[in-house]
Amino acid sequence: MKFNFLLLFIVVPTILTAQIEGVWHTSFTVLGMSKQLDLNIEVNQKALSAKFWEPDTKSPRKITLDTIYIQNDTLRFNWMAGRLNFVGKHYPQGDSISGTFEQSGIRWSSNFTKTIQAKKEIIRPQEPQSPFDYTIQEINCANGDVTLAGTLTLPKNSDDNYPIVVLASGSGPQNRDCEILGHKPFWVIADYLAKNGVGCLRFDDRGIGESTGSYSKATLVDFGNDLNSCVTTLLSDPRFKNHPIGVVGHSEGGMHALMAAQKNKQIAFVIELASVGTSGADVLIQQQYLIPKKSGASEELALWNKGIYEGACAILRKYKGNKRTKKLDDFLNNEYDNAPTEFKESSTLLSFKLAIQLLLNNDWGSEFIQFKTKDYLKKIEAPILVINGSEDIQVPAKQSQEGFRNNFSEASKPQSKIILMEGLNHLFQTCKRCTVDEYGEIEETFSENALQEMILWISTVCGEQNKR
Repeated sequence: MKFNFLLLFIVVPTILTAQIEGVWHTSFTVLGMSKQLDLNIEVNQKALSAKFWEPDTKSPRKITLDTIYIQNDTLRFNWMAGRLNFVGKHYPQGDSISGTFEQSGIRWSSNFTKTIQAKKEIIRPQEPQSPFDYTIQEINCANGDVTLAGTLTLPKNSDDNYPIVVLASGSGPQNRDCEILGHKPFWVIADYLAKNGVGCLRFDDRGIGESTGSYSKATLVDFGNDLNSCVTTLLSDPRFKNHPIGVVGHSEGGMHALMAAQKNKQIAFVIELASVGTSGADVLIQQQYLIPKKSGASEELALWNKGIYEGACAILRKYKGNKRTKKLDDFLNNEYDNAPTEFKESSTLLSFKLAIQLLLNNDWGSEFIQFKTKDYLKKIEAPILVINGSEDIQVPAKQSQEGFRNNFSEASKPQSKIILMEGLNHLFQTCKRCTVDEYGEIEETFSENALQEMILWISTVCGEQNKR
């Protein structure tokens, strides 16, 4: 999160001048990031003005606030360009201002003091620490002219034919650790698997990290082929001739896993983590109601937001090219005119239209909304493990699990399994509020119970395959 900042002029009681004037310091964590901010409040002719900056950055930029005022003991300020607001209580005896920031719907607590505060530590107790009791190797996989750079973690002192999984990340550009909000879930998964006798390959998405190619120009099919190329690289390596090779996909990565497994019959097993069991369009539409609603938006706003994506998906299915762009633009203009006031207060028409056009009006968007899980399941003979968190608001568990349950192939069904894990969110963290903005606040990166279920199922499936 990048902070730039604020201005105002309001009459201040003389008694508060000495108490409120000067430089205030705060330190906090938000969305998995640790931040320090300084606020310099000046009083000129009994009116306040203020500037913010980040002291821990090189050549910090000082930005003027749009408004700042104090009434009784309540201090408020606002930075309009950054949609940042603060409301707090001034405690003159304790030399502090304690309150809450809000930015683009995200809220977090903060305490300003006249003394400098140390930068808060981001605690991630599951992040692997050396020395490692397994082998770590760098590896490159080729998909045409794209090179995918990855890391192999291979267990020591285990059977010669230990299983190996290839991890597929979800939507958005991800590095090999699937790094998000201060967490590294794929690194945590790889570490746990290696310690329990399962190898793992995780790789940077194309165009990310050390991988070549363009992420923004890639399609859903491209991502599925990238995953399959990593599997093929392992299958062609003489060291792994007798090793069962499986794929594990998280969220959209589950789509990639299904595409790879349908194409490559040598894939021994598939694990779907918080993955789409119905269709891309269904999940997209559902989450556009659930996410804002869970985050405190009104029923009116949540339903309006859902309707936007229902309409957009319908247009993307029906039209192509310039006609599709025009139809979508007209639709979004009309919907913005009818948007709830609370949405218009935080988003311009231009930013609203750009966000949806850039997300969906492309080859990836078309493939995503037309993707149907059942079309792939019927053609996959490998066993499939499906795990979902009960509190997932990005890929709702109930509907997705029903989609998998009803469409396993006859060959896949006997060894396939579906698990619902209570109290876990989309990232498989044990959550309290279970909102998207809580992801970075939670210290847990990935539930160990979910990791244990993966290990147990892999060992069972691969053990049975070895007996044949």
